[in-house]
Amino acid sequence: MLAGAYEGLVGWRYLLRRRRRPQVLLIGLGVLALGVGLTLLGVWLQQRQGGQVSVFDTRSGLPRNIMAAGGGLATFGGCLALFGAFNTVLTVFSAFSAFMVTIGVAEVILVLGVMNGFQGDLRKKIIDTYAHVVVEPAQTGGYIEDYGAVAATARGVEGVVGATPTLSTEVMLSAPSNLAPVVLMGIEPATVGQANKLPDQLERGCFEALDDPDARCRHVLLRIIWSLTPRGQAEAEMAALAAQAEDAPPPRAEDDAPDGDLMAPLPAPKQDTTTAPPGLLLGNEVRKNLALWPGEVLNVVSPLGDLGPTGPVPKSRPFRVAGWFQSGMLEFDTRLGYADLHAVQHFMGLGDVADAVQVRTTSLEAARGARDALRAALPDTLRVTDWQERNRNLFSALKLEKIAMFLVLTINILLAAFSITSTLVMTIIERKREVAILMAMGSSSRGILRIFMSQGAFTGALGSLVGATLGVTGGLWLATLDLPLNQDVYYITAIPVDVRAADVVAIIVVAMLVSLVSTIYPALYASRLRPVEGLSSE
Repeated sequence: MLAGAYEGLVGWRYLLRRRRRPQVLLIGLGVLALGVGLTLLGVWLQQRQGGQVSVFDTRSGLPRNIMAAGGGLATFGGCLALFGAFNTVLTVFSAFSAFMVTIGVAEVILVLGVMNGFQGDLRKKIIDTYAHVVVEPAQTGGYIEDYGAVAATARGVEGVVGATPTLSTEVMLSAPSNLAPVVLMGIEPATVGQANKLPDQLERGCFEALDDPDARCRHVLLRIIWSLTPRGQAEAEMAALAAQAEDAPPPRAEDDAPDGDLMAPLPAPKQDTTTAPPGLLLGNEVRKNLALWPGEVLNVVSPLGDLGPTGPVPKSRPFRVAGWFQSGMLEFDTRLGYADLHAVQHFMGLGDVADAVQVRTTSLEAARGARDALRAALPDTLRVTDWQERNRNLFSALKLEKIAMFLVLTINILLAAFSITSTLVMTIIERKREVAILMAMGSSSRGILRIFMSQGAFTGALGSLVGATLGVTGGLWLATLDLPLNQDVYYITAIPVDVRAADVVAIIVVAMLVSLVSTIYPALYASRLRPVEGLSSE
């Protein structure tokens, strides 16, 4: 143990500078302060001009150029200050090796954190629209007739929050200004909020407007407050009386006629009343493309129509725009439309059926257990899939991209390892006489080997720990800062960052292993020196 401590002390002695020189550190701090000041000045000028401060903006201008120059100076000053901090204590080459390891580790952590953030944001938006688990017919094109019982069974499974039926079909929206293909999805307004986040995504409209064109869509809290007011209570009582009147059976003519009277009055003919078109909730992007506003009527055309004299005739029905939603994903906002389940059933000419039941669980991890439980509880005529199975190709591609990015960025750590190798070789050449003296005094080859391996291992460990600290701190700072992005280019408001502990540990382990492996050749070279060669060298 004492021998190991002595060898570590000698290796540490080779790393340290004899004189402290903080000039590079002070220059780096000055450049960093100048860059931060220019960046803040550019942000202030943009806010003063009324423009939106965003990162990666394609627009030009003096504030934008000042902010870009400030960001570049801040980055350069930060790197220079970091190298200066190492160079204040360590020798130039050792400081450069630790600096390279630090930059490589911090860069990999930040890049993987941003990739995790984008992947998590994409996964959240997909699950918010299609829930965690989906139950659908095993036969393609089939329907679920007892979807209510299936939803009730799903709600009884452990870990399930709620379930709702859906019925979807591909249609074409025909507006006066343009055409757009969408997937029309029938939903059950009473239970749709149990499985997906559509109620939270509504920007205009409400579920009551799907059936009632005169519905007053208020916020949930405002509706509760309104129900407590005298006028709101009066409206609720009138609505209840109207519902009772609708549910009451119509009077029969024979009840009013005397018994045995053959001249009893005939029932009055039923008058044909024109009903308002069913409501439709559109994605915000498709609503913009069609230039539609609430209350406007458009035709929904389905290719699955009846067979006419000249061939298939498309089916068309008017729908009324009841509002729009913003899911945060361009594909959904340009391809989805929601209507009442019974309206879609009537439009498709079907009975009381659904083609899927969406199930939401307490967490992502609980989805697989709920899937297995539903597979055991439901018949084989139904297929149960979770979010991972439904999006296997997408998430597999994202995972492969993450692995490839990790391998590419690890090249920076390999370059740092080469710098460690070159630093140790130069140290051995410079300290050849001292190495020979140590061997002449009785140090073994293994002792010399441990001296230089401990030197390289310390450099790698120092760079790894400092880089991990900078990477995690920068990732957490970016996550709380919410750097805005240009909404004309990107479909998200800010850069999502998700730094995971498993990634940080893996990066630190890889960096330290690479640093340790890079010391093997120089250490072997030093351990094979003969004392005569070292003492005779000048």
